Amino acid sequence: MIQRCTAHSIIQAGGFVAGWGTGSFENEDAQNFLAALHLKTPDDLKQILARAADESDYLEASQSGVVIVAAEVVATAKGAPPPTVPRQIAEWVSKIEGAPSAEMNELAQRAVNKVRTNSELKDLWLEAEGLNEWSAALRELEGRLSE
Repeated sequence: MIQRCTAHSIIQAGGFVAGWGTGSFENEDAQNFLAALHLKTPDDLKQILARAADESDYLEASQSGVVIVAAEVVATAKGAPPPTVPRQIAEWVSKIEGAPSAEMNELAQRAVNKVRTNSELKDLWLEAEGLNEWSAALRELEGRLSE
């Protein structure tokens, strides 16, 4: 069963709290994507993940935050959710039929790996001296995607 939460730690009643966290949903780009998730189709998520997975260049921070959330949607839909599932993901997953395809899951794994190894977000966490904690969170997501 999916545990729902109405807000994540970065959000308080009335809006955003300035700052970032190492979790998948703890940045403004992730929160903005979650807010628009109800407008997305599985094909939209597949395109987001494919662009990131197949990108030969460095991924920008904003793209990276979106990719991580898209991968969390895939992990949740396949039955390997994070400990606390944002309401938007729980609602989106409840409206789709079936589990993600093997191709979608593989794209999500490759896209998360790309974010973890070659992205502006990685470099920002390196500068902020939080790279180890952030990398561990992404490796945990990669593990859930590979289950």
